[in-house]
Amino acid sequence: MADADPKSQGDRNVWRNFLRRYRFTHNVKQAALAEDLGVTQAMVSRWESGAVRPAPAMQDRILALAGSTQDMASPLVGWRHHVTVQPGLAAVINRESVIETASVGLVRELDLPRARIEGQSIDALFSGDLIELRNILIAKGFFDGALESVESADVYCFANTHGKRDIGPVHGLHWPHRAEDDRVCWMLTGARVSTAEFESLRRELGGQVELNGSN
Repeated sequence: MADADPKSQGDRNVWRNFLRRYRFTHNVKQAALAEDLGVTQAMVSRWESGAVRPAPAMQDRILALAGSTQDMASPLVGWRHHVTVQPGLAAVINRESVIETASVGLVRELDLPRARIEGQSIDALFSGDLIELRNILIAKGFFDGALESVESADVYCFANTHGKRDIGPVHGLHWPHRAEDDRVCWMLTGARVSTAEFESLRRELGGQVELNGSN
């Protein structure tokens, strides 16, 4: 499925993953994508939630704008830099749970020098849901190519806050991405949400995570 256009696939999850990946790799907000396509933000949200799939004519417009899933699967030029400059929560984490690249947003939230974040295990920096999410990804074969994407609703807690407040509820989207040496890494992205939004997400996901397989 990774090398086929979503138009040839009837599954709503294909469009959901395709649109989300496109928005992340191009740093595009839902509202901006909606404007480009001439639809409402609510419609883009419904596509990305998997509630509905775009109509055939709209599928053509999306592919004209975003290209194919093969384009999305191809290596991103400067992808680590892209993660680094993200104002929100983002990181590249390897199979050994070491943070290889951290966004400016994550550095700001942790309130630590970048050198004390990159190269550190997430176990040394976080506790709770993020560690549980890591355990789920490993158990479900995320680093072996068994998953295409993962959506999560997590509470980010620091392992040792030193008086600093935890980040709190986060809506996460996660992808496997092949690094320069062909290792599969975890591309983590997240956005703060309110307690009410977090509880709604947990209900929609049926728990902490929703796993989207590659098969």
